[in-house]
Amino acid sequence: MITGIINVIFDHGGRADIARIAINLQSDVDDLLPVIDVAEALGLVKVEDGDIALTELGREFVRARSDQRKLILRDALRNVEPFATIFKLVEEREEFTAEELFEEISEVKGLSEEYRNPDEIHRMLLEWLLYTELVEYDGEEKTFKVKKIS
Repeated sequence: MITGIINVIFDHGGRADIARIAINLQSDVDDLLPVIDVAEALGLVKVEDGDIALTELGREFVRARSDQRKLILRDALRNVEPFATIFKLVEEREEFTAEELFEEISEVKGLSEEYRNPDEIHRMLLEWLLYTELVEYDGEEKTFKVKKIS
């Protein structure tokens, strides 16, 4: 969804009304707002007065190849909770379970309730960390292993 929103904004010259984005994506504005919040937290867009605009990082993301996009997102995630905690765990260990990660995240103050559910944490990890190729996942052992980046 983030990629779709960013591409539509780019197609509109880098700035567009949020309602127009919803129309282009054939989506409800209320459904897009959480995605826009994440894109803004990642530093890809800026929202002002009902308009959404690409940041310089957002423009870089649109122009990047697929492998470069993963690296951009990986770097952006380092500054956003609960991912900052995840990166800390990844730097400390080579392998960890979803339960161990959940314990670490549950100690972070100020996280919303959606990060209090182990199943939600597990789903989020599979989506984001596997996409950015930070970790590999062993479904039988239910462990995440840090990928060696060359």
